[in-house]
Parts: sequence; structure tokens; C-alpha cells
Amino acid sequence: MKTVLLKSCFFFIFSLALTVHAKDDLPRSLVETTSTTMAERLIADKEMVQTQDYYLEQLVDEVIIPIVDHRRMAKRVLGKHWKRASKDQQSSFSASFKHKVIRTYAGAFKAFNGEEIRYEPSRFNDKGNQALVKSQIIRPGASSIRVDYKLYFKKEQWRVFDVIIEGVSLTKSFRDQVSLSIEEQGLAKTISKLAAEYKDEAPVVRLGAHAWGPYLGKTLPNHGLAADIVSSAFAQSGYKTVIEFMPWNRVGDSMKSGELEGSLASWYSADRKQHVAFSDAYIENRLVFVKRDNDPFEFTSAEQSQHELKNKSYRLGVFEDYSYGKEFDKISPLFQVETRNYCSQLFRDVASKELDLALVDHWIAQQELNDKEHIADHLTQVSGVLATRTLHVTISKNINDSEKLINAFNLGLQRLKENGDYDKLLKKHQFPE
Repeated sequence: MKTVLLKSCFFFIFSLALTVHAKDDLPRSLVETTSTTMAERLIADKEMVQTQDYYLEQLVDEVIIPIVDHRRMAKRVLGKHWKRASKDQQSSFSASFKHKVIRTYAGAFKAFNGEEIRYEPSRFNDKGNQALVKSQIIRPGASSIRVDYKLYFKKEQWRVFDVIIEGVSLTKSFRDQVSLSIEEQGLAKTISKLAAEYKDEAPVVRLGAHAWGPYLGKTLPNHGLAADIVSSAFAQSGYKTVIEFMPWNRVGDSMKSGELEGSLASWYSADRKQHVAFSDAYIENRLVFVKRDNDPFEFTSAEQSQHELKNKSYRLGVFEDYSYGKEFDKISPLFQVETRNYCSQLFRDVASKELDLALVDHWIAQQELNDKEHIADHLTQVSGVLATRTLHVTISKNINDSEKLINAFNLGLQRLKENGDYDKLLKKHQFPE
């Protein structure tokens, strides 16, 4: 009976709170603020919640889980068996428990109707580092439901470590189930079974990428700014992004063969629209020239450069198979254009006089000239921007869900910009203004 009550009442836990919280009651404020955010998202994203698999789980993970210490809850659930478990088993159980909590909430949230909750002021322990927030869910025409939250304070923040519904503790209820399973099947089998049952089943989008620091790279934080933005945008729509680094020419081949759904970072090209769908732009790249310090080359505009370069034979280095756009097409006949596979090759060959100029993104130029003194001592960035190119996710039109994936990314990107996370990512990766 208690288990049925627990499941049937779950969706009320974080519904809309209409009470005005006390100014300094931080535990209650945390629960109410999170409740309001979740309620607003459920209403705003109602269609996606009802139609898109795993979107609701992503929403729970994004909004609810940050205030819940699921590892501490998992430790309480495993109880005396926690110390017996190896570190790998503890990690596996914590991850499984997290997904169990997420899935339980997600399944129940589909019944959300904006019920009102009335909260009582927090009750603190003697040390002031634990709090109990009591609440009642008001149901018109039915008796109210008691839902209480236990929180603790550590490292400058309050976190939920248990929820009690009509006197039934969430962690205790799960602990009883797990303990029974351990008695019957043993610790290892119980953890293994939970790991198989409660795993991350979010849909995966596989994207190819090539090293292009500081935008993309295996060793960069979160694989670089471009990867961070793309993964975060897809996550907003309930997708998990898997990035596979490979040479640029292999990305296209892997999309054609179906090994990849798309490319993480591509410049727009009308010629490719027949085969791939382009997302909205998520970064602008400003193309600039890099030259040796003692070279008189200057750039003000494509028209002026056409006149000044008419009788010169500058060797210009660019990346192979990149779509540089119509501005580049106008001036490329004025140069001896040579291609290179890597950014470092472009700078190195300009410094060694195998090339006279390199055409690169402004941030790449800034990073190379700041980080590599032996090259930077001989090179400089030319003032003036040849063109602005925009980065896009591309999805192969050979797959059935190409439009759905593009729409999911575009919606996620829009949300990142609306909630301020996009600007935070730019700042985090130190993207220049």
C-alpha cells in the first residue's frame, strides 16, 4: 500500500508553489524556486513532454537533480552494504539510483496539472546544518497530501537528501527493496541488475568533428567551445551527443555510410544543401590574414586588395575542403592558393617562408600567436576582416530523423541563449568579443 501511495503521489513533489517564502528561509526558498522553474518548463514545453521520448527525463535532470544529492541518497539506500561495495560498484549504484529517481519523476510528471503547494517555514536542527521543509499539496475535492523534504547544508549550499510522502521516506522505501534483493541475489547481482534496468536511455546523436583548436579538440575542456555549445543545445532537447574526432574528409564519408548522423561544425555551403540539413548558426568565425612581421601586405577590402595584388604572387595557405564563401572566391584568383590539413602547418609554413599568408579564424590566430612564442615572434595578424562565416551542425538527409534532429538542436540553442547559458559558455571558454 505504501509503495502504491509513493508512486501515485510522486508527481506532486515539485508542482507549482504559490506561497511567498520567508526572506531568509533558504531551504524552503530552494525547493519553491525549483518547483516554480519546473512548473514553468512543463507548461512551456507541454508538447515536447508529451511527444518526445526522454525529453522529460532530461528536464528532470536539468532542473531537479542539481538540488538533489543523489549520491548521498544512494549511500543511504545501500545502507550497511555501501562499505562492502567496491568503488566501481558504488559508482555504478549511484548512477543507477540517479536514473531510477529521474525516471520515476519523469513518468509521474506527465500527469502534472499545476497543483498548488503550501509550504511551512523550515525546521532546523540544533547545528543549523539540516532542515525539514513541510508542505501540503492542495487537491480540490480531495484530501491534501503531505510531502516533506530533508535538506543538509554543505559547501555553501543546501541539497535535498530525502523526500517523505505521507510519512513514507523515499530512501527508506528504496532501501527496503534493495536490501531484500541483496538478501535474495547478493550485492554484486543486485547492483548489476539495477545498472541494466536503470541506465541512461536518452537518444544519441553521433557527430563527427576534426581537431580545430580552440573550437574543437580531444584534450580541450569539454572538447572545446563548439562541442560544448552543440552538446548543451542537444541536451536541452533530451539528446545525448557522442563526438567522434577524425580527419575532415572522413567526416563526410562517415555521414554517407551512416556511421555518423552529422558533422558538429561546418560552414554554410549552398552546394551541400542537397545532401545535408543545416542548423541555425551557433558561432561566427571572422576570417583574417596572418603574415610575417616584415611583410608589407595590408588588407582593407576585397576591392582594394584586388587592385593592389594584381601583379603580385602571394602564396596563401588555407584549409583543404573548407567552404570559405563568396568573399574568398573574389580574391582567390589573386593568390597562389595552397592547402594544408592542420592549423599548425599554416602558421609554421608562413614563418618558414613556404607560404606568405594564411587565412584563418581570428580566435585561432589570437591563440596561436599568444601560445607559440617561437612562431609568434615572426608573425602578426593583419587588421581587417575578409569575411564572416557561421558554424552550423549538419545532419545527413539520408537519415529519417534529419529534420527532427535539426529542430531539436535549434530549439535547444534558442533556450541556451534565452536562459543565459550560451553567454556563460562563451565566457567559460574565453571566447573573444
